[in-house]
Amino acid sequence: MWRNWLNRGFVAVAVLGMFGGAGAAQAATCGITGSATASSATYDPFETTGFTTNVTLTLTRVNGNGGAKTDIVNFYLKGRDADSVGTTVTATSAVVAGSIEGIGLDIFYDYNEANPTVSPTSLSPSTAARFLKVNFTGNNRDSDTVVVNFSVALPRNLNATAATELPFDAWFGCSTTGGGAPTQQTGTLPNAVRMPINIVSALRASFVGSALDFGELAQVVQAQAATVKTSTANYVRVQSSGPYQVSLAVAGGDTLPFTLTPGGAVPTGDAAAQEQQKIRYSLRFLGQSRSPTATTAITQNCARAGVGDAVEDRLPIQGTLIDGGSTKTISPNYTEALVVTISPLISTAVAPTDCGSIAL
Repeated sequence: MWRNWLNRGFVAVAVLGMFGGAGAAQAATCGITGSATASSATYDPFETTGFTTNVTLTLTRVNGNGGAKTDIVNFYLKGRDADSVGTTVTATSAVVAGSIEGIGLDIFYDYNEANPTVSPTSLSPSTAARFLKVNFTGNNRDSDTVVVNFSVALPRNLNATAATELPFDAWFGCSTTGGGAPTQQTGTLPNAVRMPINIVSALRASFVGSALDFGELAQVVQAQAATVKTSTANYVRVQSSGPYQVSLAVAGGDTLPFTLTPGGAVPTGDAAAQEQQKIRYSLRFLGQSRSPTATTAITQNCARAGVGDAVEDRLPIQGTLIDGGSTKTISPNYTEALVVTISPLISTAVAPTDCGSIAL
């Protein structure tokens, strides 16, 4: 007997988001630094609706020596890989001593989207070139910071990893005044922004295929038993945002494990009669085999499967006869119920095994 199941759990994390103003590799002497804050928010990629939360970025401009200062910064965020496709990061409001442009624009770009042009900083954002433009005014401390509120929306089935931040790259163009001749500079800060969003360790799983069926057993003699197997097309599919645990056991702690009986019932009669009502088999799952002599269930901790049909784990399962059925008591069906339990683990659990790569 097989069931479809859905098992969820979650852990919460808090992540500090950072902008860096000028890395050595970019040789930029202007830009912004900052931190992100957010109220507690939890994202489950398997929810039936999308997810939206508010994030506040407090940005401070980078000022140089001798009166040099950042006067304008144009910036946008970009995904690092396909895991963030479909995300939106929209600036909703800002507080700054100067001025800001780009409120209402989604400044997030998927990893494979064409980049907008942000330099020279005289350029302004638009629906065709979505970025945030911060125009700092003056050279005093009160003019050094800007607080921007963003609405962050994540789609269903985002292939995000449980209990980690969502990292985005920051791309910017900036200009300076004071302390010498004005400059125009550009830079890219890999992994610069980590959105403080709690991502649950959750999973979705089901059985794919037909019942584990050996077919008609009355014609199978003992010598043929080892050649009779269930279909190789049967498997358990798992999608998960974090590591997970799998176990397989006989339902109800059956006293005759991995043994088919008429209608799944306990054999009756004397010892000889009972023996005629038993057809033993072995089972192969997750690289492990079990037979009627087994004393433990099949268990395995598995690494994160991923979210989405293209990345899910497919765990094949197959039975092989030990006994033939030609001499057994006639019955319309010999059955036994098996139970597979799949549970999410906390994101920090040690589970290095890629269960999706385990063959029969």
